[in-house]
Amino acid sequence: MGYRKSSQDKLTIKKPKTRRTWSISPVTRVKESGKVYKRKAKFSKKEEEQEDDLYFKYLRKDEDFRYCPRCSAELIKKRIDHNLRKVCPVCGFVLYRNPTPAAGVIIEKEGQIVLVRRKYNPYKGDWCLPAGFIEYGESPEHCAVREVKEETNLEIKLTGLFRVYSGSDDPRTRAILIVYLGEIVSGEPLPGDDASEVKFFPAKSIPQNIAFQSHRQALKDYFSTRRPA
Repeated sequence: MGYRKSSQDKLTIKKPKTRRTWSISPVTRVKESGKVYKRKAKFSKKEEEQEDDLYFKYLRKDEDFRYCPRCSAELIKKRIDHNLRKVCPVCGFVLYRNPTPAAGVIIEKEGQIVLVRRKYNPYKGDWCLPAGFIEYGESPEHCAVREVKEETNLEIKLTGLFRVYSGSDDPRTRAILIVYLGEIVSGEPLPGDDASEVKFFPAKSIPQNIAFQSHRQALKDYFSTRRPA
């Protein structure tokens, strides 16, 4: 005998008068391993800076993973494809350390270049081109326009590809920087995202403390090839 729906079977969902608020638990238990991890509720500004210093110090000392991200076994070194790589002896996972692609833009207005001051480490307080790492599924061009908007509040359009650089002085990763040329369409310069300041600099006043080698080389190459105004 089949089941017949009645008016009493209708599901109704009432909006609660008060919604539950969620917060991060100070203790997390991982179900698979049974391990318990304790988390400090809040860091002071000084503690956050100390954490940053330790983080980047560790990266400079040892950039490799120690354990397999797939099965947690300790990795060993083995020569694969003419390179010494870290390999998992249990599941066969191979750690390929590939460069991370990034995109940046050289924007000139009335003979001056837009630079941003870094708000966070690495190289906190130094200047650089508006730039950032390319998100998964994002094109380099989209990344370049997005990073400029996030860091400077400027809407731009790209006018061409300038050059591509390899950088080895970023403690987080070895980066491949794709540098575009761009011009401002609209907007007023305001720092945002990981920038603490936005400023226009003439060629003779470019700061000495440019954060990354690839940015320094890009600026040097741009001014050496730029046509006089």
